[in-house]
Amino acid sequence: MKILIVDDHFVFREGIHLLLKQYNPVFEIAEASNGREALSLLRTRPVDVILMDSEMPEMNGTECLKELKQSKYSDIPVIMLTMHNQLNHMMQAYDLGANGYLTKDSSIKEVVLAIETVTQGEEYYAAAIRTPFLKELSKREHTFFDKTNKLTVREIEVLQMICREFSTEEIASTLFVSPLTINNHRRSLISKTGAKNVAGLVTYAIRNGLFVIE
Repeated sequence: MKILIVDDHFVFREGIHLLLKQYNPVFEIAEASNGREALSLLRTRPVDVILMDSEMPEMNGTECLKELKQSKYSDIPVIMLTMHNQLNHMMQAYDLGANGYLTKDSSIKEVVLAIETVTQGEEYYAAAIRTPFLKELSKREHTFFDKTNKLTVREIEVLQMICREFSTEEIASTLFVSPLTINNHRRSLISKTGAKNVAGLVTYAIRNGLFVIE
């Protein structure tokens, strides 16, 4: 696993670097102090996932994310690092295609879980910010909520499990089907709802009464 840490605070970068290497010595880790440096590094050093702070000098995380998602590096999963009170940065990053969100005080186990989750094509939201983030998403007005496409019973079942944070494998096991079948259901859900990603599906479910946040 090749990981790029992008943060302007040297001590923070080194701390995550050290903890990740201690957790799994096989990890290959690169560092950048801002978005511009990260983009430059990617030209010569391919990575599997990026951990990136939202606020940095020269080029902040949001600006870098926008460039990444419009470039040949768009398939690289990006996990944004935020503070508890930076919901506005999270929403902006979500709109630009971020794949996950972590608070800077997340445990190393959660960081690794987030990395594993996004590199498998899914999204990850830190436990500490998941509820306020999803509630904020549920308030949004999106044109796709007005569509009249109806979901099948099985699609609703899969959608509700996605909202409960079941992995593809867990949904497949519960429904006694293959992971490929679940991926097909997910693609169908995205097509029918007009959502861009899993977070969009969760928002659709909340606003249409298919899932309720406890």
